Amino acid sequence: MLTRPKLIAPFHIGLGGNLSSSEMSREKMAFLVYSDKSIARRLSWRGVSLKKTMDIVEVDGRKIVLSNLDKPMWKREGVTKADVIQYYSGVADRMIPLIKNRPLMLNRFPHGFPGKSFVQKDWPNHPSWVKIAKVRSHSLNKSVRHVVCDDKATLVWLADMACLEINQFLSSAPRTDWHDLVLVDLDPYPPAEFEDAVEIARAVDSALVEMRLRHMIKTSGADGFHFLIPIVPKYSIETIRRFVLLLGILLEDLVPKKVSTSRNRADRIGRVYVDFFQNGLQKTVAAPFTLRPEPGAPVSFPLDPKRLDTRFQPSDFNIRTVPGILKRNDVPEFDPRPDQLLEPAFAEMGVKL
Repeated sequence: MLTRPKLIAPFHIGLGGNLSSSEMSREKMAFLVYSDKSIARRLSWRGVSLKKTMDIVEVDGRKIVLSNLDKPMWKREGVTKADVIQYYSGVADRMIPLIKNRPLMLNRFPHGFPGKSFVQKDWPNHPSWVKIAKVRSHSLNKSVRHVVCDDKATLVWLADMACLEINQFLSSAPRTDWHDLVLVDLDPYPPAEFEDAVEIARAVDSALVEMRLRHMIKTSGADGFHFLIPIVPKYSIETIRRFVLLLGILLEDLVPKKVSTSRNRADRIGRVYVDFFQNGLQKTVAAPFTLRPEPGAPVSFPLDPKRLDTRFQPSDFNIRTVPGILKRNDVPEFDPRPDQLLEPAFAEMGVKL
């Protein structure tokens, strides 16, 4: 855990000489400090009052520059950047094994939430120790440098870069065209509510147990649920979508007034939509334990299936409450190994691959 913060050598950075804040991006400036201690010393000013303060912390042997720790990240809730860094540091041991080796898409909020944000895929500037996966973007027709978060130091660095929301690929590097996770995305369309999604989530859990498919259930951070199913990375996207669609149709047949698999939005009104189409090449899902850019700083939180039989709200899991839940050990461990086959599950639904 980081304290606020556990300092190695706190110092103030002033940009003087030939350097100015307009000439050097935040990432490049941090990169210089990471890379060269002499530069850090040359940038250290004494006896000068500076607006920006950067502190250095050490995480697992990596020195990281933290900046603007008092900056509001959720203004209404009083959540600062220091709180965000502390949160991600605290959940790192549970989060990292679940996102390890997966290219990430990071939703950055430089001025906090609510505020302007941008999704960053390509990271040309980063500390040398941050792992990068080069992924061929089919839409951009070029190679994109995605961050891969395999350690706590990288997670803390991302938090300092105002990456409030962390979204992960459904595949692992380097074989990013072959998914090793199936996503079952339950999304209630008003006037359907969270309670309706809970009911359908119970049915999905029962079906996957019957199919003997190990799976994680997590809140989406809004009103829905995500089911993540590790699989051997050998199936086409079409096969994976077909599996989720057939599962949705099974639920649709059981409770036709409460479930929809239709791609027509009008057909989903008042129903829980089983979104099989989210299983797409280079599509992402909110990572387990990620914060979501919504009021209250909610968390996409993994659940024990028994929790579906109790009364709760997605807002119960947020930046303030999750650390305490983890301390009570109320979160089930999950085995993310991609070792499951879909053929038996298709057979359970009467379909042969």
